[in-house]
Amino acid sequence: MRRILVGILATVGVVFLISTAGLVAGLWWAFGAFLEDAPLPDSFVLALTISDEIPEASPNDPIAALWPSEAELGLVDMVDAIDQAAGDDRVKGLIADLSGAAPGFAQTQELRAAVFRFRATGKTAVAFADSFESGAGGYYLASAFDQILMQPSGLLGLTGLSIELPLARELMEKVGLLPEFETRYEYKGAMSFLTDREFPPALRENYTRIAESLYAQMVSGIASARRMSGSNVSDVIDGGPLLADEAANNGLIDGLGYAREAKLLATGGSLETVDAGQYLATAGHPHEEGVRIALLHLDGQIDRGDDGPLQRQHFAGSVNFDRAVDGILEDDEVRAVILRISSPGGSFVASDTMRRAVLRLREADLPVIASFGDMAASGGYYAALPATHVLAHPGTLTGSIGAVGGKVSGAGLLDELDVAIGRVEIGDNAGIYSVTRPFTQSQSLRMKRILDSIYDDFASKVGAARNLNQDEVDAVARGRVWTGEDARRVGLVDGLGGYSEALQLARQAIGIAPDAPVERVRFPRDGYDTEALLGALADGDITSAILSLGEVARMAAVILDTQRLATGPLIQAEAPYMRVR
Repeated sequence: MRRILVGILATVGVVFLISTAGLVAGLWWAFGAFLEDAPLPDSFVLALTISDEIPEASPNDPIAALWPSEAELGLVDMVDAIDQAAGDDRVKGLIADLSGAAPGFAQTQELRAAVFRFRATGKTAVAFADSFESGAGGYYLASAFDQILMQPSGLLGLTGLSIELPLARELMEKVGLLPEFETRYEYKGAMSFLTDREFPPALRENYTRIAESLYAQMVSGIASARRMSGSNVSDVIDGGPLLADEAANNGLIDGLGYAREAKLLATGGSLETVDAGQYLATAGHPHEEGVRIALLHLDGQIDRGDDGPLQRQHFAGSVNFDRAVDGILEDDEVRAVILRISSPGGSFVASDTMRRAVLRLREADLPVIASFGDMAASGGYYAALPATHVLAHPGTLTGSIGAVGGKVSGAGLLDELDVAIGRVEIGDNAGIYSVTRPFTQSQSLRMKRILDSIYDDFASKVGAARNLNQDEVDAVARGRVWTGEDARRVGLVDGLGGYSEALQLARQAIGIAPDAPVERVRFPRDGYDTEALLGALADGDITSAILSLGEVARMAAVILDTQRLATGPLIQAEAPYMRVR
């Protein structure tokens, strides 16, 4: 049915194109004028709003593609806007509304670095929030600004860091579900929330170290930016959450006021503000001409197949990633690749497909600089192994070299509900994937063998890539998660930094000057090109328009494809389930 519907869409679209090309050609000039962004003022303040979590790259939205100035900005675009504004004489300052901001830890460090670069040009940066209540990230980011204002009724929710691990084994048993998972090894806690009744000692040890590292980074960063001692910052945190006047009296904010007053402070009452999206749409990105460097994104949980243009914010499909690498290799002008990873891992098979794709880039003599975002764990870390150089932020959750596999059996629940299962099976292990019954002894042994093979393969490739012997790999693996700061110390990454540092390493790898202009091209490219479609219509180029419509039909296929059914047991190389706040 789905193929029939997509075929109908494509056929109707082609007929529509042929019959209306002349009309569209006549309207294109007027439509283009309508979409054109207004010119920028001679002097203005850049305005950035962060009100939730931040995607790594701007979401692929076909409607927003028509109005890029209104589109949601991803992290790379926010960094681009700040960096471009830093060197733009028209931009006199920066104001950021961080009300509700909930960036990840590494994302916060990426944006802080961009704000510090902006301030280094002598321009002023002002942060505002009606209240800092969405975790530590919002205020940690705000501390990088010259001035911080908060609404008088707001709270400064700076209360430290908490890592929570729900443990639902008792609940699973009460409802008749049996979680059967094997891990490699003791630190691999991805399924502990289903399998354990109490906090496993190895996970407690690992999570304690993660919390200590992240907390120390946050305290040090705030103390340095606010010119306070680390002990003073810790004392204030222990007294949180703070009322607005308490936050001001303790030196954590500079004044109390509302959004209009923050804008007045940033603009001096005389300058206009320009939204960061509008600014980028009009002024352009900072890296648009020069030696071509590809920016290859690997975002979200790793899955087999094609993630599709509407799912890239949550899933990273191995087919789509491999296709993106094909695109890079077909572009003779690409001289280096920045591989940006923000992923907890996922399917081991898909991760291996991605690792092989990265290796293809290296085999083509392209330097690959891996840059880790909030998380490059398990399969995400595995995919980066062939990279020339690996960077992480101090707060990046890194590693988790291990594996977990198994299934949840619902046999007990089915018995409680008086549901019988009729079976016809040929083959001793025909029902190994079935969730209606537990593993047999032989099936359990088979699963153990599979996980042993996955772990051995993972560990051996880590050893080869990072020049570690078997004992050294064992000391950093076994499913343990590291912060980027600790990962550098134990040899899992080469250095600390983000987009800016990765770009410098790419320049160095291809032998150009540190300030040489570059053209940074993003991959995967969008699965649609609205402007190309409309432009082809305007030019009367029906062939190109039909090809563009094919991408629209492919998007329709994604929309109609609602069946993402599990066809086997869960065999993952994935980071532990945990929430850091």
